[in-house]
Amino acid sequence: MKILYIHGYNGTPHGEKYNKLRQCFPEADILAPQHDSIPQNVFHLLDGIASGLDPLDDLIVGTSLGGFWANFFALRYGVRAVLLNPVVSPVKRLNFRDCSFAADYAAFENPDASQQRPPAIVLLAEDDDVLPYREALDHFSGACDVRVLESGGHRMNDPASLDVLKAAIDDITHRSPE
Repeated sequence: MKILYIHGYNGTPHGEKYNKLRQCFPEADILAPQHDSIPQNVFHLLDGIASGLDPLDDLIVGTSLGGFWANFFALRYGVRAVLLNPVVSPVKRLNFRDCSFAADYAAFENPDASQQRPPAIVLLAEDDDVLPYREALDHFSGACDVRVLESGGHRMNDPASLDVLKAAIDDITHRSPE
């Protein structure tokens, strides 16, 4: 099994979640590329990797802006996904950060999460201090298995959240892509 892990805006590919993935899934080939968050660069980097994933065996895990990309590539290639506090609209969210490239995300935004899709689990923390969790809850409800945690914050790096991540991956790897 391959797991493509996509970090968030200004994140690192080899942080706590990556380490938890390595610990919990030692047999998996975990791909965690560093990206600069500029949409065209991220697309070209990740598209080359995601296009080689097997929908029957592999999955994509993404956090925050990486959750946006995980959803994008899951839909594009029919691969299962686990999204942690995903950004729903990078154009909207990155404009708050005065990112010069925020508008460039419009070409990649998919406003209809209810389209036919492979299985996905969305993990949201009520105490996310960066993104309003209800935005993702409203967007993904009905289309994905959405699980809301009382705590964990935006990064979801605490031990309890990382255990929930492991359980979600165990759960989704036993579901067949549709």
